[in-house]
Amino acid sequence: MIEFRSMSFGYGKKNLFSGLDLNLEPGSVYGLLGLNGAGKTSLLKLMAGALRPQEGSIEVFGKDPGLRRADLLADMVFVPEDPWLPAIKPEGWLDRYAAFRPLFDRGRFMALMDELALDKDKLLTKYSYGQRKKFALSAAMASGARTLLLDEPTNGLDIPSKAQLRRILAAAAEPGRVVVVSTHQVRDLEHLIDPIVIVHGGRILFTLSNEELGRSLCSAHLSSLEGKPVVYAERDAVGWSVLLAREPGKDSEAEEGASPDLELVFDAAIAAPDHLTAALSGASLPAYVPEEHLIAKEANR
Repeated sequence: MIEFRSMSFGYGKKNLFSGLDLNLEPGSVYGLLGLNGAGKTSLLKLMAGALRPQEGSIEVFGKDPGLRRADLLADMVFVPEDPWLPAIKPEGWLDRYAAFRPLFDRGRFMALMDELALDKDKLLTKYSYGQRKKFALSAAMASGARTLLLDEPTNGLDIPSKAQLRRILAAAAEPGRVVVVSTHQVRDLEHLIDPIVIVHGGRILFTLSNEELGRSLCSAHLSSLEGKPVVYAERDAVGWSVLLAREPGKDSEAEEGASPDLELVFDAAIAAPDHLTAALSGASLPAYVPEEHLIAKEANR
């Protein structure tokens, strides 16, 4: 479990978070979503103990990560967006670093190296950006750690590698483990991350499970918005990509059971939070004015 209690943090005179409360339970792959500069990477670093809160507290499985205790560090992995690797080969890396993690599974690590087609006879510094990312993710998945913190894990990966990562992450979602994934590439992971945590303006706007989203919302492509329970809409070349509120007892324009598009959910949280809140609570939706929400979306970028 990861707990933030009344946590405040900033850089210099800039206050990034103030009085933030957040609980992340084991057994889930949390998707941490936010605009550039919203503080997603900073939140991961605070969880990892690389940064310390200015007020309030953070606990990871009951321990303060800021104390940097060896037992907690051995039980936690933070994979940055661009991992640094030393000028040694994978076997040398294992000999040097795996010893710090008592539960490290060498067999699992080597199997992941094979699955991701990583060269075991190559210096790690000769790996490409995508290969460095795959190596670091392999090490994280084999670490035995209960806390996995992944910053933009799909950046730099080709399409087959993204599919492999989804399979690997799905297997990592064990009952006793917390996985937190910060990502801008929502569609790469939308069937895996659950719940999503939307960060904006120094606070948590929404924490939403797939079950809650599917019960209240659906996605559709419409030629007209007139008379529809629109939560959020974006115009494209041939119509509108729309997030709709499900209306009990009424037919939906969306295919029955259609999952809400997480990118539309995120944009709704930023540009039309009142509409999203109303849809989630089953309340009547305010009138939808696309131009107003487009302005709100652009103002928040």
